Amino acid sequence: MRAMVDPPADAMWDAVVTTVTDTGIEEVRPETDEDWLSLERGAVMLVEAGNLLLIDGRRIADEDSVSELPGIDLEPAEIAARVEQDRDAWMRSARELHDAGVVMLNAVRDRNVEALLEGGNRLDVACENCHTRFWYPPDTSGNDAAATDGSPSP
Repeated sequence: MRAMVDPPADAMWDAVVTTVTDTGIEEVRPETDEDWLSLERGAVMLVEAGNLLLIDGRRIADEDSVSELPGIDLEPAEIAARVEQDRDAWMRSARELHDAGVVMLNAVRDRNVEALLEGGNRLDVACENCHTRFWYPPDTSGNDAAATDGSPSP
């Protein structure tokens, strides 16, 4: 995720930004051909990352890998165990990532900023649903909000 999903996801989310300051409104939008080409490359990476996650038997992380945020993220072995326990949900999550990437790819190819925002929302939901189910430790507050049907967590 860190090498193939995070960079293009962040680029997509950062491509359209509106900031209100004391001096007015500042907007960031893709404008140049190079801006759009860079976003297209990122969208293709997101689509293909979803495809790669569907391959059975892929490791979650390198063998010597550990959580970068212990207590916030599960250890890779724990994530892998969750994936094996609910492979169908993992496959749905991978397809949600793929589908969000397709929405973003179409938006970029159409140079449609509004559709890019919608794709960014879909990507956020796909990521959070997967992370809630597979990545984060159980919620010990009694409010475990893991989505069970692919819908956003409450």
